Amino acid sequence: MGGYEQGEQPVVGEIIVVVEAAPQGLMQYTLDPEARTPIWQAVIIAHDDAVIGAATTPEQTADLLVRGSIECIRRSIPSLMVDGLTMRPEVGPNDNAQIVAAGEARFLRSEWDAAVAQTDDRSADDALGGLLD
Repeated sequence: MGGYEQGEQPVVGEIIVVVEAAPQGLMQYTLDPEARTPIWQAVIIAHDDAVIGAATTPEQTADLLVRGSIECIRRSIPSLMVDGLTMRPEVGPNDNAQIVAAGEARFLRSEWDAAVAQTDDRSADDALGGLLD
């Protein structure tokens, strides 16, 4: 677990992770699913083919995809701790399989806010780039 800033205590909330059931694809997550307008982060990720190939059941594959996604999220939110995940398969937007996982999450609000701000900055840069072309 990452170090806490002086005086900052972790927030207890919920995480929802949606990951394409493929060796590489889109992973989306939110740490504020109960918000009026949840903020979703999206990342293209690639899972280790050898690890995914070692799974012998669809349940093992789903578990590996979700655990790999959580490790990816920890790059932006090092304090993230997740408990009691439930997982279910769903049909994705392009008729592809995806896994939806949800559970309790503990994290530092400042890390989540920084991840959201970084995404907002990239979106603004992309919009400006389109205007300047």
